[in-house]
Amino acid sequence: MNNETLSAAQTARLVKSGEMSALEVTDAAIERIEQKNPHLNAVIFKDYDGARQKARELDARIARKETIGAMAGVPTLMKDLFDFKPGWPSTMGGVPALKNFVPNFWSTYPKRIEAADAILIGKTNAPVLGFNATTDNWLFGATRNPFDLARNPGGSSGGSAAAVAAGLVPVAGGSDAGGSIRIPASWSGVAGFQGSQGRVPMVIRPDAFSGTSPFIYEGPIARTVEDLALAMSVLSGHEPSDPFSNPQEIDFLSAAQATSLEGMRIGYTPDFGTYPVESGVTTVTDSAVQAFADAGAELVALDIKLPFSHQALTDMWCRLICAGSFGIIQGLKTGGIDLLKDHSEQVPEALKYWMDMASKQSLMEMQADQVMRTAVYDTFAQAFASVDLIVSPTTTALPVLNREAGMTTGPSSINGVEINPLIGWCPTYLTNLIGHPAASVPAGLSGGLPVGLHIMGRRYADLDVTRAAACFERVRPWAEHYMSL
Repeated sequence: MNNETLSAAQTARLVKSGEMSALEVTDAAIERIEQKNPHLNAVIFKDYDGARQKARELDARIARKETIGAMAGVPTLMKDLFDFKPGWPSTMGGVPALKNFVPNFWSTYPKRIEAADAILIGKTNAPVLGFNATTDNWLFGATRNPFDLARNPGGSSGGSAAAVAAGLVPVAGGSDAGGSIRIPASWSGVAGFQGSQGRVPMVIRPDAFSGTSPFIYEGPIARTVEDLALAMSVLSGHEPSDPFSNPQEIDFLSAAQATSLEGMRIGYTPDFGTYPVESGVTTVTDSAVQAFADAGAELVALDIKLPFSHQALTDMWCRLICAGSFGIIQGLKTGGIDLLKDHSEQVPEALKYWMDMASKQSLMEMQADQVMRTAVYDTFAQAFASVDLIVSPTTTALPVLNREAGMTTGPSSINGVEINPLIGWCPTYLTNLIGHPAASVPAGLSGGLPVGLHIMGRRYADLDVTRAAACFERVRPWAEHYMSL
């Protein structure tokens, strides 16, 4: 079997059994990166020597018949944003002033994925501080979409999504504060999973409580639902360093084997009653949702109307996330790197604008944003009283062309309606407001470009989301989409 077509689950089984060596798998992934990455610009840091050393050590442990982790020998990549591994640089999304910034601590994805014996090879491209739903920056430039190299793969985990779609690795890490796992999964034609709040620990310092407004997640991007489940089985679980870490143990892998949605009621909304949607997206998702009925679910048209305009919701999210962004910049300043004073030109104007807005808010205005957020939560609580899952388009627009001048953004209008080009076309941020689990799965192609279908569950119903994604994949398999990439 071609290494490029091996899933993470298949790779782990073959490596554990000794049919393939971890070094053989690692070398094959490195070869693919060297061959394809110059066209994609997805991988921006490589530690080939370290990866090969880890693979040799794993092969030696297997030969000694030691206990081996669930992701034995699976080659993987992590995001160059809020994923940290001691000794590896972190540019926080392509900030030139941070090209030599080397944190000395771990984030969840690399720590737990390596503990499960996966092989970390390098880091993937992202936008500055993640404040953009496309992947482009001044240090590394734009990442290219494997389905059309002239276009963007989405963001902010765009490098990870592009790498997985192109077959460089079967699974990669992402982080998600507004849809940054699911948006690029949608635009790159792969699957991405964002767990319930606390499902995958978020270890943040110096403020351990900062990942709640909005909720911030880590999670996997993969070609198959089984691989998402495998990664989530490794990433999830209690972590004392996270005050919101969920101690419940759940079986993602069993849920990924589901073959029926009998007894499940699934609501479909094309727009949440407020977001303009491109016709190419609607056509694909209107057809794709029938797969849930084919799998045995009761599919209903969901009349959900969020109590605010898409613009008001997007503005609120921007204020919430940029309060955290301001904190990150202040933390770097404490460490001796003053981006706003010494490298202001490296901070996008939109990010500076929204950080300024957030920093000038009165207590009354901050409270008003949380009241608005509560109304969103209540709207979904009411909707989930009658359905088990809510499905929708992941994004409301198709992948955009990369800008030759750099700093690509999404569309500024859809169907003649003005939207925020940074993230106004991404209703994904709704789960970052309310803490519910969600996944994006490939719904199909529109003019050769990927369209994602978003599956949202009740709070802590991660297995319902996994089960639905798995059944959707069985009814409407998407593996053939990768044949020509």
